[in-house]
Amino acid sequence: MRLLALIALLAGPAAADPYQPAPGLYCPEEARDVPAIFIGPGAGEVGIDLMDCRGARIAGGRVTSRQCYSNGGVAVPYDAELALLPSGVLLHDGVRFRRRPKGGPCP
Repeated sequence: MRLLALIALLAGPAAADPYQPAPGLYCPEEARDVPAIFIGPGAGEVGIDLMDCRGARIAGGRVTSRQCYSNGGVAVPYDAELALLPSGVLLHDGVRFRRRPKGGPCP
């Protein structure tokens, strides 16, 4: 019985990357004219580059999604650099984004 359970675990899909950014609003650390990044609240929900992505995957220093919606409502695939640093800071297009505590928009 244990052997069957082990085989089922090994045959199943690979586990998702457990090191994921916490849900919330991420603001650029420096005063730059770049949009904020939203993570969550649901799994696979990412707001990035003025796009609303569903089913997004953050792994290997990238964020990918088959369906991101632009302001016009057009669904497009998305693939870009998005690295989660050990400090919890996000790095996107050379800009560092820090999670903002509750209480308002980015400064």
